[in-house]
Amino acid sequence: MALSVGVLIIICFVCVYPVYQIWTSISYRVAVYRAGCSMPTKYRHKFPILGLDLFKKRIDAIKSGKALVVDQHLFSTYGKTVETNSFGTKQYVTMDLDNIQAILATQVEKFGSAPMSRALCQPFLGDGILTTDGALWKRSRQLVNPIFARAQVSELSTFDVHVKRMIDLIPRDGSTIDLQPLFKKLFMDSTTEFIFGKSANALCPERSSVLAQRLPAIFDDALRGLRKRFLMGKLGFLAGNDKEWLGKCAEVHAIVDTFIDEEIELQKAKKEVPTKDTPYSYILLRELVKTTDDKKFIRNELMNVFFPSRDSAAVLTGNAIFLLARHPEIWNRARAEVLSIGEQKLTFELLKSLKFIHGIIHETLRVLSPVARSWKTCLETSILPHGGGSTGEEPILLQPGDQVDMAFSSMHIDPALWGSDSLEFKPERWLGRKQTWDFIPFLGGRRICPAQQNVLTDVSYILVRMMQEFKTCENRDECYEYVEEMVFTKESRNGVKVAFIPA
Repeated sequence: MALSVGVLIIICFVCVYPVYQIWTSISYRVAVYRAGCSMPTKYRHKFPILGLDLFKKRIDAIKSGKALVVDQHLFSTYGKTVETNSFGTKQYVTMDLDNIQAILATQVEKFGSAPMSRALCQPFLGDGILTTDGALWKRSRQLVNPIFARAQVSELSTFDVHVKRMIDLIPRDGSTIDLQPLFKKLFMDSTTEFIFGKSANALCPERSSVLAQRLPAIFDDALRGLRKRFLMGKLGFLAGNDKEWLGKCAEVHAIVDTFIDEEIELQKAKKEVPTKDTPYSYILLRELVKTTDDKKFIRNELMNVFFPSRDSAAVLTGNAIFLLARHPEIWNRARAEVLSIGEQKLTFELLKSLKFIHGIIHETLRVLSPVARSWKTCLETSILPHGGGSTGEEPILLQPGDQVDMAFSSMHIDPALWGSDSLEFKPERWLGRKQTWDFIPFLGGRRICPAQQNVLTDVSYILVRMMQEFKTCENRDECYEYVEEMVFTKESRNGVKVAFIPA
């Protein structure tokens, strides 16, 4: 009986699916004609029902450490926007500047993050600035904005304490060190301080709690599980043991909850944390506890800020050193700029004036951005400027439920925008160049990353301090090329193995 039912289901699928496909194709063509658009360029799938062939290519590329190769093949073969099949859903992969600007700015109301992210991220991140749209997103954004206000970003005295601790751990005898774990600890300490009001002290084992020591590894494990489920979409149940992953999520939540419980008790007792502990005027946890006693809401908001704040800046700093170690002439030029300011106190304004240092950071973001893409779902019928017709330059029609994969890492190395040397690391290209929609490592429009200035300031501060301390930075990695490791951000699989000679 069970077999006959199974056979019947298969027969129904085989008969009904082609009819459904023909009907939806005809309906879409009619809608395209009425909208004055052209048919989009389509990827030629070997397995068109779910698009598993392209999915497998992406997984293989990620495993090999060269995820960008698949995108480059797509765009060189089909043009800058191509329609693909992602587990039965239309997904437009695009590196087209005008399309990306339309999605993030001029037609932003028609696209959202929640349909792809909210349910999937719920067990780990919950509702917050990364996973919601509409009123929920606006509320989260209003809570988060003050953390990254100018006064907060300009407060560098506390950050300097953490940077000094990190520099003290770097060998001065020319021996090799992998800086990637060190940068993660640095930003773990600084991030927990301005979000929770208390540093994890990962750089100071003697002062670090057991919880803080465990958090980085558990957090990364949870992120890897989340990424697997994100990549597999509707087949996320095949990503592995849900019980194991949910256990990792619960461990992270338990650690964050200890910070929340402590702050709640302090406020119940009407005790203020001594101001000397942190000079930050706005601590997210403190402000959240003032407004609500809903611990899950507080944790979700904290998780949505802690995740990108900890990872992105640490990986960006590591990628910058990775490139500088392989380009000693650029290190020397940047160090000359640093030495020109003498012993002046490092302030927000002074750091911003160091044009070549900022050129290094922007160029690192261009060629090795920790975040390579962003996904959105179409909420209302919309028209994107390009992607249709024989040239790919004619407008295309998107319908509710269609997904868009914005591959801005490919746009950032497009020779049409950046010249024939687009793949080369050349910080000098940024001297006098104005930032436009051809460069969006922090996205753009109203959902631009609120931490942009904070990240740029912190990374420039680290580079300046390291160049003040060390005369040279030498590559010690036997593998010269950058091999990607995808956790949720893109980092070097081989770490950042370097050696320094003190000044």
